[in-house]
Amino acid sequence: MSLAPSEPFTASPQLNVVHFAATTVIYSNERTKSIRFRLEYVSRDFKFEDAHIVVSDPAKRLEATLTKKPAGSTSSPTEPGDGLIVGICERQVTDRLYEQAASNGQLSIKQEAVASVHADLQSFILRTLRLLRWRTKSPGRPYPIRAVLRFMWSLDAIEWKYVADYMSLRIKQLENPPVLTDAATEFVRNEIVGELDEPLGHELLREAWTNQETNLRSAIVLAVAAAEVGFKQFASKVFPDCAWILENLQSPPLSKMLDLFPWDKMKLAINEQPVTVPDSIKDELKKAVTLRNEIVHGRSGALTSDITESVLFSVRDLLYFLDALIDRKVWAFEFMSADARKHFTNK
Repeated sequence: MSLAPSEPFTASPQLNVVHFAATTVIYSNERTKSIRFRLEYVSRDFKFEDAHIVVSDPAKRLEATLTKKPAGSTSSPTEPGDGLIVGICERQVTDRLYEQAASNGQLSIKQEAVASVHADLQSFILRTLRLLRWRTKSPGRPYPIRAVLRFMWSLDAIEWKYVADYMSLRIKQLENPPVLTDAATEFVRNEIVGELDEPLGHELLREAWTNQETNLRSAIVLAVAAAEVGFKQFASKVFPDCAWILENLQSPPLSKMLDLFPWDKMKLAINEQPVTVPDSIKDELKKAVTLRNEIVHGRSGALTSDITESVLFSVRDLLYFLDALIDRKVWAFEFMSADARKHFTNK
């Protein structure tokens, strides 16, 4: 099968360089109020051997270069299939921001202008990888980035400095490792002789956590499904007479189900507070459902690990909250986040 008219797709066998744009970004030394930025990622599933692939958008002053990642150091070990993709751009900035960079030698990701540049570079890099894999029928996991290396800036494209506060955003939700208590061990020993198993909602959420590393969209879709399944199973167990409705009829949105559920009929209180879903959970889940709907209809914008992680944490809070209400599982309540537990503090 042939498509006409067509343009030849060529690569130099001597240098093995593929150019996807006829023009490269040229930075003018005459522009004294501009700052260059550089974002480096380790990409997954690089299949192009020694190719040096350059892509640019001159109008937006964006350029990305993709190569096979060289053997790394102890701080950045190289795994099989690793690629190195570097995005560079130049941005006109306000006098105030430029003078701050020149005098203090520091820019922060917390500054709106810098965060905006990061978003542009990240989007450009991801589109480059997706288009390349699609056009070359290259296999690979859905999310093409394996690791973040660095985000830097420069006034002269020679001396590069790290953007402040960047990596701290990647580790803001650190958690303590799980603790194996005597009570947990005894719980497993007692329940193993019965029929109890990990609820399906928790199983789906585990898949979502796994997908967060490779596919942010899939992680959000699975996480919302975990919340919906978890709530329906909880409602069916609490009010068995309504189980057939939940199982056979189309359900309203999750946020509405949480609002309409007759929590007062359970006649439960936590720390003398009426049982209702904490606002922190409901607010986040409402955003999550909107995101899920946009994703399945092909309208999702740029997702980030922070957004996805926030959804996963809120779903986990909901599932453990529901666990706590069944058979008065105090240990499940303790697994909720501190923000969610604040809803039940004595006032």
